[in-house]
Amino acid sequence: MLDVILHSFIWRAIIAIAIAAAVSSTVGTFAVLRGFSTLSAAITHSSFAGASMAIICGVNPLLGALALSLGFSGLTAYASSANERKADVMVGMIFGFSTALAVFFLSMAGSYASAAWSFIVGDVLGVSWSDLLTLLTVSIISVGSTCLFYKEFKFITFDPEAAEAMGLRVSAYHYLMTTLVALFSVVAVKVVGVILATVLLIAPAAAAYEFSHNLEGMILLSLAISMVSGFFGFFLSLAVNLAPSPLIGIAVSAAYLLALVASPKRRRCGDLARHRVVKGA
Repeated sequence: MLDVILHSFIWRAIIAIAIAAAVSSTVGTFAVLRGFSTLSAAITHSSFAGASMAIICGVNPLLGALALSLGFSGLTAYASSANERKADVMVGMIFGFSTALAVFFLSMAGSYASAAWSFIVGDVLGVSWSDLLTLLTVSIISVGSTCLFYKEFKFITFDPEAAEAMGLRVSAYHYLMTTLVALFSVVAVKVVGVILATVLLIAPAAAAYEFSHNLEGMILLSLAISMVSGFFGFFLSLAVNLAPSPLIGIAVSAAYLLALVASPKRRRCGDLARHRVVKGA
């Protein structure tokens, strides 16, 4: 086991998981609080279509994933800025259209099909130094933007009407938030693949929400959950000689399920409901 850990590809994988956890904790927190879970799933699917297209064209797949996911996130933000029902329509369209594009490009991929399929299940052990540089650049932009506009994000998340009344450009920050979700999808598809990317974005933040009483605590706890579950799944995969992506996804999902069971918020709600029933009787 120790001999395996000393290899450079293992350390690249560890760094990639840490990067994904950092982006997940910041972007995922706002995605959960603003109800972006279905949006993130649609954008992640579009990133797979972009990666497939890039492989055929001989371009870095991560750049192709970034280009298409940014395009679709912009369309969704534009649709939802006027009407939330239109956002649902756009998300459904993205699911169907991006899947059709992915299948189309895969049919043209030929000998490159295996490389394209790796984005479905993830290939964290195959992260190269150039991939790592791309992931690091994306994460710096994502986390940096969140830190730079933290107060504005917090304001429009909890009280968008008051934020707009005070002259804050809510639609502009909405566009930026969807862009950050698109950036995360580029990091996630390389670490855990298209199928599990949404779980990596939503589950840690949703688990942290069950124990947090303020936004800052939720972000920090989400980071801890992402890191611990990500590394647990990865090192378990090395120990049992299985693919790391599904085990990381299972570990993150298990963390959320455990949080639901142990949630003090839900216990208090249950106690309050029982108290009302007894009082009414």
